[in-house]
Amino acid sequence: MQEKYQNRLKLAFPQDDFIWIGEAEPLPWHPWFGQFDTVAAVLQQERRPDMIVVSLPAAEQDHCLIALRQHGATALCQILVCNDSPLSPYLGNGHWDDTYAEKYQAYTLRRQQVKLDCEDISHKLLCYLWCHQEALLAPRLIPEQKYLYDYPLLTAWGMSADDSFSWLNELQKNNWITKASLSNRLRFCPSCHSGHLNYVDICPQCQSIDIEHQSSLHCFNCGHVGAQQSFRKFNSLSCPNCLQPLRHIGVDYDRPIENQHCNDCHSLFVEALVEAECLHCKLSSAINELHVRNVYRFKLAPHGRAFVRQGHTPSLFNVTPGEQMTRGQFYWLLDWQNKLAKRHGQTHCILSVQMLNVAEFLSAEGEARGFAQLDALQERLRSVIRVTDACSNDTQDGLLMLLPMTDMSQLKSIYNKLFNLKELQSAAKIELSVKAVTLPAEIGENVADWLTDQLIKAKPM
Repeated sequence: MQEKYQNRLKLAFPQDDFIWIGEAEPLPWHPWFGQFDTVAAVLQQERRPDMIVVSLPAAEQDHCLIALRQHGATALCQILVCNDSPLSPYLGNGHWDDTYAEKYQAYTLRRQQVKLDCEDISHKLLCYLWCHQEALLAPRLIPEQKYLYDYPLLTAWGMSADDSFSWLNELQKNNWITKASLSNRLRFCPSCHSGHLNYVDICPQCQSIDIEHQSSLHCFNCGHVGAQQSFRKFNSLSCPNCLQPLRHIGVDYDRPIENQHCNDCHSLFVEALVEAECLHCKLSSAINELHVRNVYRFKLAPHGRAFVRQGHTPSLFNVTPGEQMTRGQFYWLLDWQNKLAKRHGQTHCILSVQMLNVAEFLSAEGEARGFAQLDALQERLRSVIRVTDACSNDTQDGLLMLLPMTDMSQLKSIYNKLFNLKELQSAAKIELSVKAVTLPAEIGENVADWLTDQLIKAKPM
């Protein structure tokens, strides 16, 4: 029985696809794997494994993780560790345990859906975040370095810490990644951009750092203000200026709110000024002059997920048989076709297909299975779109199609093909809203507004 079980696992996880680095202690539930003592032995063979298990001492394991992420053949693969190390939360994909089969299946399903090349580092990051479910690009604190934080995954891919922050901002502008959470807010020297700063309280009058807290008294009789110690006379208080005995607070004297004293210019003040002295270049700067940087954890954005799966400008709808164009081009074409339809007595149809519950559907099905079903929907769309049809992505979840020389009576077969897809789905359903508008019509000057109004009034099929 044990031999049969091992043979089944060997078939499920071929040796070429599953690698163990380090000392192994096989358990009954372990699959078959190829074993290597060092990462160099793996990389020399130019292997492209789907899963790697690392079981090494912490320092050696971190070196191994960096080498695996740097190498093109293993940069995206699933790497599990037997023990924690400083870099394992950033470069690994979790712990090796008996849930490996689920992790492996989820990874391979997502990897199969990747349509984007990984030559460019931005594409590589998007593919990495897609392939590893719930993966985050996480920053690491490095207090000994002047930049204080880096992203170990990007560092392994050859990007400097200084460049990574501005580069990640560009990816956000493209809507490929989005902020998952704020890790820290840092301030840096405006001259040398070091985060090693010393915050110093200084006198607001002479900017001296020689200040201290001091309890003071204010004599109502002559207005003298001085240190409390100078008012003491044996076991009583009296003003050192006018010698008036001070018996009752609020009547003879009070305590001023200025409780800080400068030992250089002897001024009293309520709050000291705060300056930041750079420990590298020694420049002193006001707090509002420092450069502020927010350090975030990042995750893959919806546009980034679609980009990875489609290999081009992201949209859930990816239809190639028709002429896919921008909305501006599509609206111009509608206006032109409307004029032709009026002149020659033609009839054209504009079809709107909208997905209504994409977020809920992906949450219920899981992204990998959910997107696989969206791919099936796209295949169904390809079967109904003709080469002469023009298409444009109305929104990320919507598609507009211009069907020339088509009237409403000819749309029944298209509706049937689209809605028959629901019968092939699991418990969760993709809810579609399909509406149609015909040309010719009195469009007016603004085609976009006219089409929006017509689609609002149209009844879903």
